[in-house]
Amino acid sequence: MPVDDDDTRPLTRRERLRRQTVDEIVQRALELVDAEGAHGLSLASVGKAVGMTPPALYHYFASREALLDALVTAGYTDLGTAVETAARDAADRPAPDRLGAVAHAWRRWALDHPRRYSMLFTGSRRASVDPLESISTISQSMLALVTTLQAIAPDAGSRATGDGSDARTGVDEELARWGESLGVPTAPPATLQLALSTWYRVHGLVSLEIVGAFDTMGLDGERLLAAEVDGLVREAARA
Repeated sequence: MPVDDDDTRPLTRRERLRRQTVDEIVQRALELVDAEGAHGLSLASVGKAVGMTPPALYHYFASREALLDALVTAGYTDLGTAVETAARDAADRPAPDRLGAVAHAWRRWALDHPRRYSMLFTGSRRASVDPLESISTISQSMLALVTTLQAIAPDAGSRATGDGSDARTGVDEELARWGESLGVPTAPPATLQLALSTWYRVHGLVSLEIVGAFDTMGLDGERLLAAEVDGLVREAARA
């Protein structure tokens, strides 16, 4: 039986029905995002999709912005699940192959849901949304990425990670705090920074592919990503 997130008591019938309604609203809204993008989303269009008047929607979401917050969280959750599943399915493969599985799962989800992906990483989100809170749902994916890179370069912690500058020291301290939040407090800064580098390089490549930047160049996004992963593996081995 479902339980409330805040305690262990079973949900009442009313609470179960409310949760089901919220889930349906979010799903229909995501479908509208897929069709038209987040910019054109309105409570009226969502209400029409679920057979509900806009005033009735206010019983579930206080505003359009509140609904967008829920859509962002749902999108990150879905993307995180896809990436984490790929990492888990590749758990018995060599570390470089696991890294490739994670990167390609990210790309596949983005290409399957290009407008949802744009919603997650563009100004369609509310400025008040805390990015760290929003991406907490994919922390397990980032954890899988860090542990995979540690497997490629297990002795990275014994190597120099910077030039000793104040800026480098500050970055390492920030990376250490991030590693602690992921549950890998012993991960060396070099590995954590490479994990971030992997993330934003894959994201950048995928974002360009979504808008068709490679089409006129005659470049294949999947091959480009495979080459990028190969380069990242070599960097990890040298970290």
